[in-house]
Amino acid sequence: MRKLFLSLSIALACAASLSAQDRQWAKEDVLADPTRWGGTFGMYPEGQPLPPRPPKGYKPFYISHMGRHGARFVDGSSFYPKMYELWKTASEKGQLTPAGQRFYEAFAKVYPRMLYHEGILTKKGQQQHRRIASQMYRNYPEVFKGKTNVVAISTESSRVIVSMLCCLDELGDLDRDLTFEVDYGRPYYSMLIPESHSNPAYKAMEPFSEEAMARYERFASEVIDEDALKARWFTSTEGIGMDGDFMYNMMQLVSDCSNLDFPVPEALTDIFTPEDRYAIWRLQNYSDYMYTGVAPGVDKRRFLEMSVTAKDIIDRFNEDFLSGVAMRMRFSHDTALAPLISYLGVNGMDAQIEDPYDVEKVWRSYNIPMACNLQIVFFKSRKTSDILIQVLLNGFCATLPLPEAAPGFYHWSDFRKRFSEIKI
Repeated sequence: MRKLFLSLSIALACAASLSAQDRQWAKEDVLADPTRWGGTFGMYPEGQPLPPRPPKGYKPFYISHMGRHGARFVDGSSFYPKMYELWKTASEKGQLTPAGQRFYEAFAKVYPRMLYHEGILTKKGQQQHRRIASQMYRNYPEVFKGKTNVVAISTESSRVIVSMLCCLDELGDLDRDLTFEVDYGRPYYSMLIPESHSNPAYKAMEPFSEEAMARYERFASEVIDEDALKARWFTSTEGIGMDGDFMYNMMQLVSDCSNLDFPVPEALTDIFTPEDRYAIWRLQNYSDYMYTGVAPGVDKRRFLEMSVTAKDIIDRFNEDFLSGVAMRMRFSHDTALAPLISYLGVNGMDAQIEDPYDVEKVWRSYNIPMACNLQIVFFKSRKTSDILIQVLLNGFCATLPLPEAAPGFYHWSDFRKRFSEIKI
């Protein structure tokens, strides 16, 4: 399991571990939504209120957006066949416990509907982006008054492109004067998804330090007993093709069921207990933090690469302000959203935390769900040249590590000064 969660995604100084009360609160928060334990596999939240109104005299006029594709099937062309064959072989060999056999039979019922859909956006994912678009229109109607010009770009992934088009289609239905231009592909990868091998400027991260790996190993061994989990389902794992990624793949398979458009048997989703789910989330969450945050002893390349995106936000605003573009939209993946949110210090996610047990106090991977999006909304006044910005994470008002101009608002000049330098 140690290897498997690092394969998932290989300031603040906390003096002590979370208290028992704090840990219980974190656990309850994770399990309050049945999809949160899947972290980045979770569903987009609901219940977003209207954002705080700006100071008197200020009106919104521009939105800079960065979003992730919506809900999807598990990615990887061999994922479902590999998992199905493993369980099928174990069943045929008589190596499953009653609980394991119950899971296999449930999996077999829905397997044909999963096969050949790896990585494809579901209808839920399409609807998520339509809802995000309608909330943007509801929250900031002034941006859409008169003719509205939108520029949108995406990665080459089909689920990302379709997410972009669903969002734009919904905006077009709501605003008949809206026009847009779209583009996609590798020329944008240094800003959209720098960790991709398709990025012309791609550079691998340095290996984690021995100290960081030892810290992870200790945490993993304390949080999850992988052998005990497997023993619930298998009487033996010999000869069934199980590898070091098995438990991570199980997490993907089960947690991703909430992304699907069809119902799945309860036996497929209840194979993990609430205690299992919290433990799995904690380890996955810490692994995500190591890869995309500023964990001690870890190469921070993924974090620092997002300075290119921050610089693009600044530069494109300057261009769009002069050319009359009202919205700049970027569509990408969780492996770009997470380090960007960390780099910008949104809601304190730029924290450097020594103790793995304290990471969940600030860093929570379920804040990067399917369709995760960051919106920076710009406000201007006729009486002053000062521009204010407001930040929304998944439709909820968020904070930046900057002095507030008003509750929930920041000076654009402060943002520009802090994030205008590329750091790689």
